[in-house]
Amino acid sequence: MRPRLPLLIALASATAIGCAARARAPTHGPQSADVDGVALVGADGRPIVLRDALARRPTLVSFWAPWCEPCVRELPDLERLSRAVAPCGAAVVGVAVGETPAATAAFARARGLDYPQLTDEPFALADALGQRRIPATAVFDAAGRVVFTGDALDARAEAALARALGDSAARCVWP
Repeated sequence: MRPRLPLLIALASATAIGCAARARAPTHGPQSADVDGVALVGADGRPIVLRDALARRPTLVSFWAPWCEPCVRELPDLERLSRAVAPCGAAVVGVAVGETPAATAAFARARGLDYPQLTDEPFALADALGQRRIPATAVFDAAGRVVFTGDALDARAEAALARALGDSAARCVWP
């Protein structure tokens, strides 16, 4: 049997960079993904349906995992954005994919994350949105429709959130 070390190294490298940005362009405009009833798990370990987590407000959802270095690097920016848009009626919600609720809650506590953290252990929401790589971002309008999907938090995602806020965006002080 031939050694498969080069194959293992290639797979490990692909896994390590799997959280890098995808080559496809972000999606803009309302999407038809059926995500309204997708069940996630809150930091308290209780199930929460996505529509309840969104609470009829524009929301930027950040898909992440604690082992993903680019995800961890953007956490302070997401925290600042969350604080900036809360007074305007919008929210930022983190969704840890493939993680247990206990691990997600412990990581969020250790990092001092104040914005809500949910867990999508079976990738239900991530799959419904086609967001299997992380970091990834989705923006929902107040009606719960997906109005943007993209990679890591960037100016396009923030602009999508501002558009979802409409006139209320003028009251926000963006970080």
